[in-house]
Formats: sequence, structure tokens, C-alpha cells
Amino acid sequence: MTNGPLFELYSSDLQSTYALWIVPLLFLSYLATAGRRRAGASTDPAASFVRTYSLVFAFETLLDSFATGPLSRWLGIAGTTAGTVFMLAFVLLGDFRVLVLVLRLARPKRHWLRDAALWTFVVPLFAWTIDGDLRRRWPGLPDQTIWLVYEIGFLVLALVWRSLLVPGWAAAAGESARLPFLRAVLLYAAIYYALWALADVLILVLGLDVGWGLRIVPNQLYYGFWVPFVFFRFFRERA
Repeated sequence: MTNGPLFELYSSDLQSTYALWIVPLLFLSYLATAGRRRAGASTDPAASFVRTYSLVFAFETLLDSFATGPLSRWLGIAGTTAGTVFMLAFVLLGDFRVLVLVLRLARPKRHWLRDAALWTFVVPLFAWTIDGDLRRRWPGLPDQTIWLVYEIGFLVLALVWRSLLVPGWAAAAGESARLPFLRAVLLYAAIYYALWALADVLILVLGLDVGWGLRIVPNQLYYGFWVPFVFFRFFRERA
């Protein structure tokens, strides 16, 4: 890997924390005014869920980038096992927010909360298993390899859900009208995971500093724009 100027920018609190707050803070300001009126005008339980979901995960986004960055350093756990567990908890929560949204809207009468929690562990278990097998074959692999495997794993999961599973779930539950929205959010998640994977190939395989610059894009999609995308896409389709 290379530690060039883009790596330094990527590692800074300006990029990894505070730049990721801009869009969520603007969105929360909107949600407190015009957004509240827009989302609150409907008695549809799904609309109420998306409104609450957007509020909760906008705040979670702010907490994530702060807790896994400056707060971890202040607590002295950055780079330790405790810090890794702390970070992994937020990674799982980031995946959970995608899965719980889709399951709640695709099959609302099923145990969508429990099912989303269970599905959240599929990719970590896959990544841990594949990474272990790769290390038995090639012991010199960098530690970051597991994250590349993870990114590819969630990318595949999102595309399989989008193409195969969610259409069947929505049809069985009588929620086929929501399918364009569900497919859109799964494609969105697939895109930021694909960009992370591409960036990590540039970094780990080719040793290119530009990979760190590319990583800034999916970071913004993941932290900054996910919740606004969900909110505006959902209520635009309802309109």
C-alpha cells in the first residue's frame, strides 16, 4: 500500500468525520421543517416508518463517523481489539439499516426486524470464512484483505436480493408496487460497495494512492447521502 497525499487526506478528520456531517445535518434541518410536513401528511404506516427510519439513521450516521474516529482515539482504543469490535459494530449497523428497510417494506407482516438482524451476519461470516481460507493458502496477505472480501460479499448479496429474492417477497406480500423503490435502494447500496471494492483493489493489489481518493466517493454515498436518498426517493414515488 502507498501512503501518498490522498491517503493523508483520506485519513484526516476533515474527510473521515466532519465532511461526512454536512449532508446529514442539512437533511436533519430539512426534516425538522418542510420534511416533517411532507412526511407527516400521510397515514400510511410505511410512510411513518420511513420518516422515523430517516430520523434515526441520520443521527446514527453522525455518531458513526465520530465514534469510530475522534472518539476512539480519545478513548485510547483506536487500533486495539476493542477499537476493532467498536468499528465492526457500526459496520454491521450500516448493513442492518439497508436490510431492515427492504424487509420492512417488502414483507411487512413477517418478522422483518428479526430477519434483518439475522441477514446482517451473513456477509461477516462469509468474509471471515473466505479470508481464513485465503490466508491458509497465502499467509502473507495484508490484514485489509478481509474488508475487500466483505465488500464483494455485500455487493453480491445486494444484487441477489435485488434481482431474485425481493421481487418474490414483495409479490407474495402484495407489495409489488414498492418494488421500484426497493430495487433502487439495493442498487444504491451495491454501488457504494462496488466502489469500495474497486478502491481497495487499487490500494491492495496495485498500490495506487488514487484508491484512497476514490474511497472518498463511496464514503459520502454511505454516510452522507444514504438517508436523504431513501427519504426523497420514497416520498417522490408515493407522490
